Amino acid sequence: MATVRVSIVHDDTGRIVSVSRPTEGANVIVQSGEGQSVLETEVDEEGINDLVAGNHLVDAENKRIVENTP
Repeated sequence: MATVRVSIVHDDTGRIVSVSRPTEGANVIVQSGEGQSVLETEVDEEGINDLVAGNHLVDAENKRIVENTP
């Protein structure tokens, strides 16, 4: 499975607001709103839909994605 570079906008609780996957070679700046941050990371291309479906959160302290367990 191919990995791709993504920018993930998330809020203070780690909830993923949006995921951007820029075209290769493009210079993209992802902006976040008040109370939000951006994590740039590599993910499995087929797992992007899970990120925006609420199945994962961002662990900002450790700069990684974790499963969203109730």
